[in-house]
Amino acid sequence: MSGSGRDVIALARELAAEFGERAGEVDREGRFPHENIARLKESGYLQLPIPEELGGSGADLSTVCRAQSILAGGCASTALAANMHLFGLGAAAESLADGQDEARMVLQLAATGIVIGGSFTDAATGLNVRASSTPAERVEGGYKIHGRKAFCSLAPALDIFYGTAGLTDGTGLLLFAIGRDAPGLSFVDTWDTMAMRGTGSWDVIFDEVFVPEFMAQVGTPWDEWDRRSERMLSWFSCTVASVYLGIAEAALAFTASYLSKRTLGGMKHPISRQPGIIFGAGEVDALIRPARALLEDTLRRREDRVLPAHEVVAVKYCVTNAAVAAVDRCFRMVGGSGLYRRLPIERMFRDVQAGPLHPPTNDLALEGLGRAALGIPADAQPRWGD
Repeated sequence: MSGSGRDVIALARELAAEFGERAGEVDREGRFPHENIARLKESGYLQLPIPEELGGSGADLSTVCRAQSILAGGCASTALAANMHLFGLGAAAESLADGQDEARMVLQLAATGIVIGGSFTDAATGLNVRASSTPAERVEGGYKIHGRKAFCSLAPALDIFYGTAGLTDGTGLLLFAIGRDAPGLSFVDTWDTMAMRGTGSWDVIFDEVFVPEFMAQVGTPWDEWDRRSERMLSWFSCTVASVYLGIAEAALAFTASYLSKRTLGGMKHPISRQPGIIFGAGEVDALIRPARALLEDTLRRREDRVLPAHEVVAVKYCVTNAAVAAVDRCFRMVGGSGLYRRLPIERMFRDVQAGPLHPPTNDLALEGLGRAALGIPADAQPRWGD
């Protein structure tokens, strides 16, 4: 770990304990936890990946991932919302370290307390990352954007929005950033969901929003797989996976504690001594252990090389699906009591379902992994055989 790793982990544990006290309330009310975000700002947590010389903690990806797992164990919604700010800063910090000085500005802004968030997902079509149905028209000095984005986590608190739009002249994808107060830009609370109810993942409406040319660039980092692409996808995949793995680890800890204190009439020992519970705990451990190992091995291997895309995708796929299976087993071990909202396992069960839905979703991830296993190029045409 880098960036005073021990202090970062201690901070994550302190915040997780505090946020855990109101996680149930945030979930029940479906509200955005402004007070949690304020604490993340005040404590410096939102500046974790920013280099120390620019005012941050200089935390590397491994350190941020571990901190995010811990934070998610307290309030998964807060951890996931913060993640959409942190992963971009982490990729920018690595870019700066690699000599790309243009990344300095965003890091300096974030060091002052600016919160950055965004969305690559079009509300109408669901397109994300590589394409966009949100139109962007070239105009003098920049671009005019009209459309609607969805799943903008952290929307109630962000100061700068980043996203994508499709150029109407057919020349490519526009990556852009814009201030929250830009004329024509508005945020709408559409977030009424079964999971991650406190992330504030609102819709964003663009009504002829002007984006200056210097705030945009044409092309996507995934046009070709290189160090830049690997940085962005690794920071996203590994931190998102860490959030859901943190839910699973917290679910096991709760289940073990809860069942070790419960007995049924006439029983000498707690329920945790029953064979089914013991075997169930073993199943959960056997899901979490390789998921954690895969994540940490990937983090180690990418320190001195550019990992292939399918290896980065494998982390997100394997870890999030293992987390879903682990929490499901914990839920069934707790039994009927788990249906009550007074127990956190009910919230954990719902929250973890969102893991496989982040891009790349399961089908796309399996396609990428299968192509790599069969030696089929990722861009092979036609996409399917006939």
